[in-house]
Amino acid sequence: MKHYIEMTLMKNDDFSPYELWSRIYTQLHIALAEIKDANDKVNIGLSFPQYRFNEEKGIGFLGEKIRLFAESESILKSIYLRKWLETSYDKVDLTDYVHIKSISEVPEKKITGYSIYSRIQVKSNAERLARHDEKKGRYSYENALEHYKKFVKNTDLPYIQMLSLSTSNERDKKRFKLFIRKQSAEKSETQVFSTYGLSSVSSVPEF
Repeated sequence: MKHYIEMTLMKNDDFSPYELWSRIYTQLHIALAEIKDANDKVNIGLSFPQYRFNEEKGIGFLGEKIRLFAESESILKSIYLRKWLETSYDKVDLTDYVHIKSISEVPEKKITGYSIYSRIQVKSNAERLARHDEKKGRYSYENALEHYKKFVKNTDLPYIQMLSLSTSNERDKKRFKLFIRKQSAEKSETQVFSTYGLSSVSSVPEF
């Protein structure tokens, strides 16, 4: 990864950092989905340089910065970042709320290590699963809820509240939590990421 773009959330009276991440990351996901290959993968990876997580206390946060990494400047240009932030799904110009630096070379001498940022999926809604079973007539809500509570997993990892835009019907749009885990890693030869800019195998530089 030789080039990157850094973005910083700006303080404002309209949105909290939590709300801004939800809006901005949704747009980033759309932008990356536009350049995905046949396997739904992209060659742009993301990092959160201010990411912190205390597993014992169950406290973590993403910070207010994000970096987009790619092997070349042309790859980063191909996602037309400003265009997607200017034309968000709810007509808000997000470039008014985030400072975007120009594409720069990764400062090799300042690299302190490498990290893998991956998505962690958990079954976190026993109530939803129980309602589904009740609707299908399989079990009563109470019995189904008791059953699913045995298997539901939770996590305190930092997350971004995402909005699924797979339907144009506002009522059918679903919100979900995108849990993000950071792990120290070696420099990877692969540069394969999901349309969330995350990977379970490819690392990005830290500096």
